[in-house]
Amino acid sequence: MCEESSSVLVSTTSDSEFVNEAGNEAQHIRGLPMDWEGKLDKVHQLFSRAPLYNKISKQFELDFRDKGRAELKIQTSIKNFQLTLEENGRQTVLQLGRVGKSKFVMDYRYPFTGYQAFCICLASIDAKLCCTV
Repeated sequence: MCEESSSVLVSTTSDSEFVNEAGNEAQHIRGLPMDWEGKLDKVHQLFSRAPLYNKISKQFELDFRDKGRAELKIQTSIKNFQLTLEENGRQTVLQLGRVGKSKFVMDYRYPFTGYQAFCICLASIDAKLCCTV
């Protein structure tokens, strides 16, 4: 099964405000997407790269060859993902790949901090604990 998603990351280069008009911390009562609606210059929209179907293995797979560590063999897993800044973007900004039974490798670059990248990967793994390939 192929799952696509998109995410929003607050831009670190803009004068982003984390407070609402009343001066309180944003509570996201209307929902996070609605809070940032109309403020797209202050966020990076991220897109999940869609896996391609491999006719030989009869599985959906992501291409990790030129986008990470050559010495590690990435195993097929529903928990693997790659995020880009454009809908059909070529440059991967965050990727997570399974390299063992309980081992994963994470690669990230700007606009992510290590903490943001780790949190997204951890949330993604946690959300897919019941999924099987």
